Amino acid sequence: MRYTAKTDIGLKREKNEDCLFARIYDEDNALFIVADGLGGYSSGEIASQTVTKAIREEFEAKLEVLKNGEKKKVKEYLSKIVTDANEKVYSMQTSNPKYKGMGTTLVLVAKISGSIYYISIGDSRLYYVDEKKENIEQITIDDTYVNELLKKNLIKPEEAERHPQKHVLTKALGIFSKLEIKVHDFYKDLGYLILCSDGLTNMLSDEEILQMLLITPIDKVSEKYINEANTKGGRDNITVIVIEI
Repeated sequence: MRYTAKTDIGLKREKNEDCLFARIYDEDNALFIVADGLGGYSSGEIASQTVTKAIREEFEAKLEVLKNGEKKKVKEYLSKIVTDANEKVYSMQTSNPKYKGMGTTLVLVAKISGSIYYISIGDSRLYYVDEKKENIEQITIDDTYVNELLKKNLIKPEEAERHPQKHVLTKALGIFSKLEIKVHDFYKDLGYLILCSDGLTNMLSDEEILQMLLITPIDKVSEKYINEANTKGGRDNITVIVIEI
């Protein structure tokens, strides 16, 4: 396993509200996080940084125990650390006026004793690219109002891309005191995982993301993604982690 990671303010924003964390602890254990503070709200960068730090610290504190845990227990713990992070941000934003309304998305990948798990809240995404770099698949589902409309067959897929409420979230960390956290297994043994904020996916299509991975060495690809997103307008903060599994 190896990775490349980068975050950038983009060309239009005054500050970077994204936050990332990436660390390989050993051959069988690693943690990767992308969090996107809610743009247009108070202290989005505080929310993303708080969540990332809280998850990292709890993960590292319990990693030795987790290495020997059954999958069910590992999932319960991962769910708990994200739940605790949600409660921490919720407490901050409800008790301090300067933090009122802040929140963050989250996409997380954890490798524990060789098994890979992922969590997604909001519209930051996780993609899988096969070993031959022939296909790309979004394996997370955006928690957005438009996706809810699609599920109910109230709009067509082609309408979703240009819908005026495309980026309205139905879930985010820190907004509600309680939040359902689902921990998913990831079963592929070879290929690539891409974690990214919507600052990348709003600028580049899935096919463009795939083609850049195909032609760019992995140690340069996160920088390539950010440069290309900025070339196309850089309307938001851009964060990307690419993992070769």
